[in-house]
Amino acid sequence: MKNPILTLGIILFGMFLYTVGSKEKWGIFFNEKLISSSCKAVVIQVEKRIPANWKAFCEGNNLAVEIQEIAIPADASHLEALMYRQLANHMSYIAHVSHVDMLEKVDFIRFKVSHPKMEINAVTEGKYIVKLATLETPEHIMTHLKSTVQVKQTVK
Repeated sequence: MKNPILTLGIILFGMFLYTVGSKEKWGIFFNEKLISSSCKAVVIQVEKRIPANWKAFCEGNNLAVEIQEIAIPADASHLEALMYRQLANHMSYIAHVSHVDMLEKVDFIRFKVSHPKMEINAVTEGKYIVKLATLETPEHIMTHLKSTVQVKQTVK
């Protein structure tokens, strides 16, 4: 204990680095994996069961699902109707494979379905997509999707 000021300075400098590192999200004191969110729990469940042409990831507490559509041929007639049907099927699939409690707590869910001739972007809330797991008839599913999903369609 010849230099107590030096020891105190090292301790205070360590505390300073810890505070700045945790606030600014840099350094050895911050690890993104240790911060929990509902979206990460849903992504862990969904990644086990999605096909290879899907990508699911988090944007904060929002779930993003990007799908490269391979089930619809490039020269299909009624492409728009087929794409919307696939979008509804994909939304229902996400509702079935993930936990209801976690999916309800996700703020927004964004779907991007890409095809060589068309792209559909859809956004809905987690609490609305959970109801797709319980709806049975196509009429009920269609009515629910019309009232809760916002869609933007782009023709390439």
